[in-house]
Amino acid sequence: MLVSYNWLQDFLDLDEDPKDLAEKITRTGVEIASVVHPQEGLKKLVVGHILECETIEGTHLHKCQVDVGEEEPIQIVCGAPNVVAGEDVIVALHGARIAGNEKIKRSKIRGIQSNGMICGLQEIGFADKVVPEKYANGIWVFPKDSDVKPGQDVYEALGMDDYILDFDITPNRADTLSMEGAAYEVGAIVDQKPKIENPVLKEDGPDWTDELQISVDKDLAPKFYLRKVTGVKIGESPMWMQKRLWNAGIRPINNVVDVTNYIMLLTGQPMHAYDARSFASGKLEVRKANKGEKLTLLNDKEVDLDPNDIVITDGQKPVMMAGVMGGKNSEVEDDTTDVILESAIFDGTLVRKAALRHANRTEASSRFEKGVNWDNTQKALDMATILLRNDASATVAAGEIKASDEQRKPEVIKTAVSYINKVLGTQLTRAEMEKIFDRLDFNVDGSKDELIVTVPNRRWDISIPADLVEEVGRIYGYDNLKSTQPLLAETHGGYSEKETAIRRIKRIVQDQGLMEAISYSLTSPAKAVAFTKDPKETVQVQWPLNSSRSTMRENLMTGLVDAAAYNMARKEKQLAFYEQGRVYDHDNGQFNEHEHLATLYSGTTFDENWQHENQKIDFYFVKGQLENLFTALGLDNNRIVYKAENINWMHPTRTAGIYIDDQYVGMIGMLAHMVTMAEKSLHGSELYGYELDLDKVISFITKGMHAKEAPKYPAIKRDLSLLLDTDVTDQQVIDEIEKAGGKYLQNIKVIDVYSGSHIEKGKKSIAYTLTFLNEKDTLTDDVVNKAVDKIIADLKENLNVSVR
Repeated sequence: MLVSYNWLQDFLDLDEDPKDLAEKITRTGVEIASVVHPQEGLKKLVVGHILECETIEGTHLHKCQVDVGEEEPIQIVCGAPNVVAGEDVIVALHGARIAGNEKIKRSKIRGIQSNGMICGLQEIGFADKVVPEKYANGIWVFPKDSDVKPGQDVYEALGMDDYILDFDITPNRADTLSMEGAAYEVGAIVDQKPKIENPVLKEDGPDWTDELQISVDKDLAPKFYLRKVTGVKIGESPMWMQKRLWNAGIRPINNVVDVTNYIMLLTGQPMHAYDARSFASGKLEVRKANKGEKLTLLNDKEVDLDPNDIVITDGQKPVMMAGVMGGKNSEVEDDTTDVILESAIFDGTLVRKAALRHANRTEASSRFEKGVNWDNTQKALDMATILLRNDASATVAAGEIKASDEQRKPEVIKTAVSYINKVLGTQLTRAEMEKIFDRLDFNVDGSKDELIVTVPNRRWDISIPADLVEEVGRIYGYDNLKSTQPLLAETHGGYSEKETAIRRIKRIVQDQGLMEAISYSLTSPAKAVAFTKDPKETVQVQWPLNSSRSTMRENLMTGLVDAAAYNMARKEKQLAFYEQGRVYDHDNGQFNEHEHLATLYSGTTFDENWQHENQKIDFYFVKGQLENLFTALGLDNNRIVYKAENINWMHPTRTAGIYIDDQYVGMIGMLAHMVTMAEKSLHGSELYGYELDLDKVISFITKGMHAKEAPKYPAIKRDLSLLLDTDVTDQQVIDEIEKAGGKYLQNIKVIDVYSGSHIEKGKKSIAYTLTFLNEKDTLTDDVVNKAVDKIIADLKENLNVSVR
């Protein structure tokens, strides 16, 4: 919101430097992005009256004799198409500075002496968007009613002697999107009550209210007021209004449209003016658009209306997209004589979505979407009507149509002096707080510690006691608040037990050589429930960016698959990824979040090397990695069972569910061929991985893995080569060795397996290395030999094993 300092002075007695005032406003919570003085950098720009103007033969140029308040007229060559004798114009004299710090000098053009320059508004610093269309491609001509004289500076006449404060308004402070709102805000800061006028309207024409049959959906437009003026003479607005409009960044158009824009700037209430001929049917309807309806807007943009757009119709076709922009078919034109003025409140959410949907955000839609003052609807309509009578010779038809008229009561909030002081850390008295609320124009009741504050409708951002605390704090001055330490109980930092476990799990998989990936939490509905044994109801996003990001994920594997596809498309085939994050579901009417861990492997167990020791990653390699993780966490792998499972998007025969004490905690296996075939870059690749529900896994962790010192005494190893029946399992042999090995047996390792022609049929040979260790003393051969003899004897007796 661009706020004119000169306009503010209509409401307040301001005598301080605008930049100092901007600093004060910023310190109270409404940031002033900049303070601009349009006149700054310009020099020697005066009003000139063109006495003579003749065309230079063979050119588009004109030789002009211009009165600039000196003893003799000066000669200027001008190429503007609209330069004629008798006009008052802007003249840059010899030595003048115009926009861009460009210096004007005497020169010869086509051999003719030119002693200055006749300027357009753009040439002295005006933005193209605010220059009236009539003068967009030519020089500026002062209106006939302008009180200007040759030789006087142009700055005041054009409003360039003003200071423009750019209020960088946050959505919650939309009350300052008007001059009156800004005046209340600045008045509270400088401790002045703004002078706000309440108009008195006199009607002088016949009653018109029977001319229109109106139908309004009150949910779409809770307030909808109309007035009619007749005998309007379309023309330029008076100079004072044009100055205020372009200083606020709005282009003057004509004396009807300019009034609606001016009133919007003044009160914050957007308005619209219709050519009364648009409602020749005698009907007006406020409704939602029908599918297939179209509307050409005032900016010549044709839009396909959406069924959620609010429209104003003539009973049949739309003539306005309510709250956003009027239609070309109801535009006020040069031959318009009768005008219907609208002042209304529309549903801000629908207006915002319509403006966004059609990429047509306007000053009006910006205000409706943030909120407007319901108390100004009537005032805005009356003031606009008065201005049209004054500036457009209009006759005010008797009667006003209020098709909907919902009222909003001021907010009443109860709080306490002690509460405000406690939050702010101040010791303000009740009287001091009442003074602050009076500066804000809030009414205060109650007694002693209690404060009952009535907040006017113009401050719709205030609704709870905390809002009042903020108001007191900012008007009292944040700089005046003492810096104190909060009186709080001592808190200790650190991670929770669950966080500590998750960080340890991540560290372990990283040490296994996996690289962390971070994926989007949003995915497609199909991918959201992939790789899950029992999918739950998904969590949908109401306003997704696109269909592939519409659903909260129930697994992490889909993100790793996307990462694999991205890398393989760039010839990276050796992959080992993991991701730890949250997944989401909706179960039993409740939204849930779960911590998961997923891994994905592709390629070989070793990268390419000169020894060619490469083995393709398979189910058992990934299972080994997972078992190492469980071991490192202190989980007994004997409690963990792997069962064949049918899981979405996983291979039907190379996938297992992971169970701890009969509770499902995740899955492991190979991705289904349909998944890798669907992605061109994954075509023919075998991807393996696992996904764990960490919330469940962590609940089973009772101890971790602890390191201990290396033993002081040496270990002794013995090799056993055994011949046994093929139906005897390795686990049976290990169980017998562990039972007979004694307390010093520390490790059993398979070093060779053979079955073939060199041993008898139905037999197999397995070789083991047994490691014995006494951590407290030197272990002797006699002790080890006795243990080995006991092992051999038990193996022969129980498993019919012979030693080779």
